[in-house]
Parts: sequence; structure tokens; C-alpha cells
Amino acid sequence: MKYDFLFKRGRIVDPANHRDFVGDVAVKGDKIAKVQEEIDDSLSEQVIDISGKVIIPGIIDTHCHVARPYAKGAGYRMLINTGVTTAIDFEGPIEVIKREITKYGCGLNVAALEGIFPENGIESQDPPLEKLKKVINKNLDSGAIGIKILGGHYPLTPEATYNIFQITHQEKGYMGFHVGTTETGSDILGVEEAVKLAEGKPLHIAHVNAYCRGYVEDPLLELKIVMDILKKSPNIISESHLAIHNGCYGGIDENGIPISYVLRNSLKANGYQVSKEGLEEALRLKYAGVTALVGNQMEYIYGSEAIDYWKKREYKVGVCFPINRRRSAQVCATERDKKGNFVIDAISSDGGAIPRNCILSHGLSLVRFCALTLSELVQKISLTPSRMFGLKNKGCLSIGADADITIFDPDNAKVAIVLIKGQACMVSGIIFNNPGRLMVTERGAKKLEKQEIPLEVINLEDSLYFKGKGGEGKQVKH
Repeated sequence: MKYDFLFKRGRIVDPANHRDFVGDVAVKGDKIAKVQEEIDDSLSEQVIDISGKVIIPGIIDTHCHVARPYAKGAGYRMLINTGVTTAIDFEGPIEVIKREITKYGCGLNVAALEGIFPENGIESQDPPLEKLKKVINKNLDSGAIGIKILGGHYPLTPEATYNIFQITHQEKGYMGFHVGTTETGSDILGVEEAVKLAEGKPLHIAHVNAYCRGYVEDPLLELKIVMDILKKSPNIISESHLAIHNGCYGGIDENGIPISYVLRNSLKANGYQVSKEGLEEALRLKYAGVTALVGNQMEYIYGSEAIDYWKKREYKVGVCFPINRRRSAQVCATERDKKGNFVIDAISSDGGAIPRNCILSHGLSLVRFCALTLSELVQKISLTPSRMFGLKNKGCLSIGADADITIFDPDNAKVAIVLIKGQACMVSGIIFNNPGRLMVTERGAKKLEKQEIPLEVINLEDSLYFKGKGGEGKQVKH
């Protein structure tokens, strides 16, 4: 048998199989064929020397945003460039991803949670139960694997939030939550409320570090409160990111007030007026920035350029503020419980088309700081993420596993090669024009079988989300 690819002399880091050694990885078709210290070069069609580089199971980004206005597919390119092979979009819209994934997908595996908020499926902060049932079922039928409530940005009443939790759980969908309702906010009080509303049922709390910005208590005390809550809540799945910038919608309502509550808090945190004029001042003074397409990438722009861009697009653009705390990011990424298990399950980017795709670059900084081993980093960016969503053939370099591979230089975090399902998707910054693959449940696949979209069916019943953390969630020991 001839292998299609043979990667030679790389440092193989594969916590699922307790591997961390210099050796070879062979790929045949879309699967891992062999992993050992030495494989005969003559057995492969293509032999690639990766001496000095690290080879890991492909990075799985458990919270990102590939479908953004004016991005023109940039999110897919930005993810693949940073070594991501599987992306979970935490807002959608699923209909936009379905239109984009064949044209722009770059070979990525993409699943989506559909965002529900006023003007996106519902009309108010407290919609009737039957309306919620209708919109949730429509989205799950359309290919979304679950639902996301953007409570911090667009809060719903606690009753509506609770009803969405219950309906999504009954329909066996994945439930993601940026915490906050009309009674709380995007902070530790929102986390406390979220856990109560979940009533012990599965819930994914997004970007935990974003709730430790010092809005309620001293940030260090907030970290302790959040960690204690999560340690006592085995039904809660969570992730955090490592970026200093947040992200929010720059829209303004008819009263001249920013629509996003996160944007309002960001202005208030630095003493700016919570208004259109306050945001313009923050942009002028470069405290706030705007996310814009520059070339084929999304970048942050500032000052008069940002103000012109924001106004020209009638304020319907992404805005960022440098308000995420370094200490919060570090603690959320590394904190363990008494058994040595990570309190927060994964490291995500909350990026994609938002330019903060620093899972690998900032994650390696934690490794250099000795806050994580390289194997523990791979656990948090590949192995555990695969288990969170029941992706049984991903997150490892086992024989027969999907050949989703990320190869990078550990000194500068530059990604050299990305393989997805055995296909070369990016080599030395050159991205190949491969269609992406939409990951759906059996329910979504039935509705999409007649559309010309590459699909992969996943079973959420196999996920850590539904199975709980009794056995699957335990940290790999070394």
C-alpha cells in the first residue's frame, strides 16, 4: 500500500494516545494510516520533511464567527491560516453559511448554532412560546446543530431565555449562551443566573473570560466566583479565548443609543457617553475600532477611517474595544479543579472573520510561560473540543481517524501545513480552493440532501455536552 502523504521527523503531540515524540505520520485517503518513530520513505507518494515543526490533530475552534457582513469569505481564510480544521460558528446565520461554504470554505468543517435575538427570528425580548418553538425547529431543520442566545448583546427576558433552553433541549439541539438577560448582564451575575435557568440540563456558556472584566467585583474575585460556579456545575460546557479585543455590533437605534448592550458597557467602562456621539468619540480617539475587509482579510481600523467606514455602512459593522483582561484569559485557560481537570473545557478564538484568531499564537505563549504543557494545549484546542461536539474521528492522530492535521513552527506559531480529510488545504500561506463541509445532525441532513453542499453528519448524542463530564470529560493524564 502506498501512502498519499508521509510527514517525516516532526514532533508528534497527540494527547489522546499519550504521544509526544519525534517521528512520522502517514496519511492514506482521508484517514491517518500510521504513526511511529520511523516509516519507510518508499511507502509514500509524497514525503514531506517537517523537522523542527510540530504536528497535531487539527485545531477545533469551539466558538467563532465565519459568517459576517462585508467579510466576503474572509473568516474561512483567516481560520485556515491559523491552523483551524473544524469551526463551530456561534451565531450563523445558517443560511449564509450554506451559501458561502462551497465557494469560500477552504476545506473547513463548519457547524453552526443559529443566533436568536430580536429582528433575527423573533420580534421582542419576550416572544410567545409557540413563536420560539417555531423558530427553533425551523433553524434545526435548516441545518443548524443548535441555538445561540446572545444575551449579553441583545438580552431576552429570563422567561424567554428559559423557554429557549427547554425547547432546544427537548429537540436535542446544542444550546450556546452568551450570558445575560433583561435582569442581569454580560458578567458574573449573568453566569449565576444562567446556571440557575439551566436547571441542571446541558448548557454551553461562551467565552467565560468575558464575564471577568471587573463590572461587578474586583476582577480577581470575579474569577474566583466564576471558577467556583463551574466546578459545581458538571452540566455546563464552556470555553474561553485569549484575545484582548472584544467584538460587538456598531448599530445605533432610533434614539441614538448603541443597540448592543456589550457596546454600551464598553463605552461606560472607559468613561464615554453611551450614545452615537460617544461611540464616534471612542473611534476618533482610537479606543474603539471597526472591523473592515482589507485585501482578503478582516482587520481593525481606527480614527477617521473607522468613522467613515462605520457611517458609510449605516453603522451596521463590527466594533471592538481592548477590554479583555490578560489575567482573566490566563486563569480561564489554565485553572484546574482538585482532581487536576481543567475547569473550562476549551480554548476558542471567538474569531473567524473577527481578527482575533490567536488560539495557537497566544496558546503557545502559555506553553512558554509553563502555564500549560504543549500536550495540555492540544488537549484544550483539539481533543476536548472533539469530545464536546461528539466528533469521534477528530481530535486525535489514531489510525483510522480523520486526517485533519495542523503542522506549525513552535517558535513563531506560524502554520506551515493544514490537511483536512487528507486534502491539502493550506501550505505555507497558500490556500487551496476546496469547498468546505457543513457538519449537520441527521435532522439537518434530511432537509439538505437535495442541495449541492458537502455534508458530514454528526451525532450530538455522542457529545460531552449531552453525555456529561462523568467519564468523557476527564483530563488526559500523562
